[in-house]
Amino acid sequence: MTDHSTPEGVDDARRVERDRIVAYLAFHERGARAKADAATTDDSRVYQTTIANAMKAMGEAIAGEFHWKAGP
Repeated sequence: MTDHSTPEGVDDARRVERDRIVAYLAFHERGARAKADAATTDDSRVYQTTIANAMKAMGEAIAGEFHWKAGP
């Protein structure tokens, strides 16, 4: 029989790393939203908003809060 348990502390290390990545993405989301607010053209505003939305979605997915909605 194979033991599939993880060594003690591995879950904590994974949580810490996940939290670090989520914080990194949130930082870049805030930066992109600030750039979108300061944009002088619609193209730039749309681009920065798209980047911010992608950072938010990735952070939510990594944190386990994002749920894919297939279809309309």
